[in-house]
Amino acid sequence: MNEIVHTIDDDTTEQDRLELVQSASRRHNQAAGWIDNSPDPAAGAKRPQPTGSTPSTAVHRFWDPLRLLAAVATGSAMWISAPDIDVWWLAFFGWVPLLWAIHGRSPKFAFFYGWIAGYVAVFVGFYWMGELLTRFAGFGTAGAAGITSLFALFLGLQWALSAWITRLVCDKTGRSTLLIFPMTWAAVELLMSTISIFPVHMALSWAWQPLWIQTAEIGGALAVSFVMIAINAAIWECILSYIETGKLDKVAVGTLAAWMIGVPAYGWVRIKQVDAAMQAAPQLRVGVVQGNFGIETYSTPGMKPLLLRELQRVTAALQADGAQVVLWGETAYPYGRFSRQHEQDLEPNDRRRIQRGFDVPVIVGLVTRDATGENPYAWNTAWVLDRDGRWGDRYDKNYPLMFGEAAPPGVDPAWYLDKIPSASHLNRGDGPAAITAAGYEFGALICYEDILAGFTREVANEGVHALVNLTNDSWFGKTREQSEHLGLAVFRAVEHRKGLLRSVNAGISAYVDPVGRVVEQTEVTDSDADLFRGAEGFAVDVPMMSAERRTVFGWTGSLFGWLCIAGLLGVWASSRYRRPRAAASAEPTA
Repeated sequence: MNEIVHTIDDDTTEQDRLELVQSASRRHNQAAGWIDNSPDPAAGAKRPQPTGSTPSTAVHRFWDPLRLLAAVATGSAMWISAPDIDVWWLAFFGWVPLLWAIHGRSPKFAFFYGWIAGYVAVFVGFYWMGELLTRFAGFGTAGAAGITSLFALFLGLQWALSAWITRLVCDKTGRSTLLIFPMTWAAVELLMSTISIFPVHMALSWAWQPLWIQTAEIGGALAVSFVMIAINAAIWECILSYIETGKLDKVAVGTLAAWMIGVPAYGWVRIKQVDAAMQAAPQLRVGVVQGNFGIETYSTPGMKPLLLRELQRVTAALQADGAQVVLWGETAYPYGRFSRQHEQDLEPNDRRRIQRGFDVPVIVGLVTRDATGENPYAWNTAWVLDRDGRWGDRYDKNYPLMFGEAAPPGVDPAWYLDKIPSASHLNRGDGPAAITAAGYEFGALICYEDILAGFTREVANEGVHALVNLTNDSWFGKTREQSEHLGLAVFRAVEHRKGLLRSVNAGISAYVDPVGRVVEQTEVTDSDADLFRGAEGFAVDVPMMSAERRTVFGWTGSLFGWLCIAGLLGVWASSRYRRPRAAASAEPTA
């Protein structure tokens, strides 16, 4: 309106004034029309513009090119911001295009726009599945892409349901997306993580940003996802209010400022506090060995003596570097199945003996069997070989990968193996367990168990000083899978304020400290495609944090996600309660 005031003078006629006002009004409505993709009211449109909290009654086309492109843009922002591309700052506003796409649209349209975004994010982000399917499952490129596509359609529901519920609740309650959208995403992320083999957390985009992920100690990776989505929603509400009214909504601006200042401030304070606790804790020098062998290399009989010698060579070198305990990768011991009835290592003249050239305690990854024959199936095991060559504590993998390592739940393994002779079946472990090595308690996790927040919480609550993960990511070649796996595992360290040590057969092996910093890490190798270059490793001083102390997340687990679900239900219920009261108060009295 300022331009109208400055344009009008004493000689301006009433007709000129009217035209100036109409012109300014037309430009404002055209801008609002761009947000809602609606016709110019000056051209004959009669309906009001919907806001972030009011439903649209107009009929729209689903195949709106700009909105479809916006959904694709959000999906692309997800995989571009995540490891291993790591344009992490995209996560601050990557959701805004999708929020624009679903604005003023029906919940049904919002569902499909969200599904498109999720499909794009998962298909590209999880395309490493194709490496597994083509190299080891016999699929061609097209078949592998088809399987990955089905996987993306399923996990894409996380975006679809979030968009649908957000639009539904906003339309029915009159609320904006400011709080509804982050609560919805957290609720859906929680529920989807319980039914998916590989959980998807938006927090992954900030895995290498310790300042932004310290809230994980309160509500897990879910809380970090909530913060990320809340920032996006606040930015969207600021944009929307400015275009619709020409002013920034004060609540949206205040909310955005609170997130952008409060979260890193909290992170800075907690990092300082945890750093002090780390310095005060006893230090244990831990060695991590990476065998650098792929699946085919490991399966070649003639390579087994060399693989074992390399593991022994690096272990001895790490002991010379001061390591007090050493970690080997998942099933790194190359010689078949080791009897669970063994009380000590093999004889010195047996070439399969583990302890040779060193006497430091080792947490060994190996396949074990029952020598009595009572149980015909094997276990995926982490077993402590003590300094004196005797076997100590043992942990068996609790979550063997369905179809890849075990028959589906409820299916008889004998029948399953008879029908699919190329399949395998491993026994499940007896639950979470702490294993003792070098006088300290370690929480053992095997393979992808370190991305399972609920199970890791059970392990951490066993009273451990640090977490260890034995993994074999060689199935995926050199892809982004290894970076994504490590990125998701980072949150386990922050959630429980325990150091996390990972020995991964072909990378990425790493040490993540209790504030989420990746202090040490190796490169990814693929001896099946390249030449075997020998084993490698590193030694690092690890604080043995209090085994008794728990974080908020350690005490409450998924409570934060359930509170988000309760919040959504509460908003919905209160809106339905208010409407009858409002209608009753509007009735004329006699």
